[in-house]
Amino acid sequence: MPPNLVAATVRQGLFTRIVGRRLLYYPELSSTMDEAAKLGEGDAEEGAVVVAEVQNAGRGRQGRSWVSQQGNLLVSVLFRPDMEALPFISIIGGIAAARAVRKVTGLDPKIKWPNDLLCDGAKLGGVLCEAEGDRAVAGIGVNLEGGPPMEGATTLEAAGGNLPPSADWQAWLEPLATAIIARLQRLVQLPAPEFLARYRLHEQLLGQPVAWEGGRGTALAIGADGALEVRTATGTERLHAGEVSLA
Repeated sequence: MPPNLVAATVRQGLFTRIVGRRLLYYPELSSTMDEAAKLGEGDAEEGAVVVAEVQNAGRGRQGRSWVSQQGNLLVSVLFRPDMEALPFISIIGGIAAARAVRKVTGLDPKIKWPNDLLCDGAKLGGVLCEAEGDRAVAGIGVNLEGGPPMEGATTLEAAGGNLPPSADWQAWLEPLATAIIARLQRLVQLPAPEFLARYRLHEQLLGQPVAWEGGRGTALAIGADGALEVRTATGTERLHAGEVSLA
């Protein structure tokens, strides 16, 4: 399907006032996050969306290289948040991705704090948030089909996501992009206590023994500021970032 038709198809499924009013679609791009950031350097309104199937110069957390071959969905959204809202953008992205996947495919992915989307314990996708000046970009990636991009990963196809008869993975592209954008629109209008309550429903670490660099404990809660609260042998610790895994 031509890029302009894909974008038009996604827009037809949206009833949005902020997220997705401007939507750019590319079959291939160096980085959706960089493209959204460039829009933010200009006068682009909050909620501009960049969608791609392939990116050849993307990155993950801590600047790690992330090359996404065909068979993926990559969505980046421009926000212009105040400082109090900034920590919640990644959380909102995780909820939107998890609920969109459930609606479109019938799968029930979980979120591993702070930004991984998991299906049966394997990584199905993730969320990355980067901020500079008055703008922030949330990048959401979901593996649709093909060989998992790394060890411990999975795809919608491998996880058994629902597809129409005789359809291939591309049948997920437009409905999943539409569902992610629509859920972001709903979530940005909610007060923090409400979307944090929804996040906790998807979070897989709560109540589990966890480990991170320099510590171990039991994940207790997601705090009012989005921090992971952990009980350790010496008390309670609050984690605001970093790699956390099941111990």
